[in-house]
Amino acid sequence: MSDNVVDIKILDRNYRVMCPAGQETALREAAEQLDTRMAETRASTKLTNMEQIAIMAALNLCHEWIQERATEGKKIAALEDKISLLQATIEKAMGQPKSSANETKPTLPPSSSNAE
Repeated sequence: MSDNVVDIKILDRNYRVMCPAGQETALREAAEQLDTRMAETRASTKLTNMEQIAIMAALNLCHEWIQERATEGKKIAALEDKISLLQATIEKAMGQPKSSANETKPTLPPSSSNAE
């Protein structure tokens, strides 16, 4: 697949960006989100330098991303705990002890029909 040139606009400035084929819509959505965030940063901080606005917007986005990642990690850990509890409950209900990775399954002795 070849790259395509996509025109985007951020804070009233036009940019031409290379983009993998099929990813144009995602790039435009990202550019719109960045434009919105940079406009919000410019309005709330009264910064006028484009580089400073971009750095502040990037720092805010990264901070939010890190917080979201930590929240997702906590959710995953909670779900893993629930799965373990459910697994233990099922094993107990079936009369099986909780299995361990180090345990080997018991083997059955050969049946009398196989011994012939």
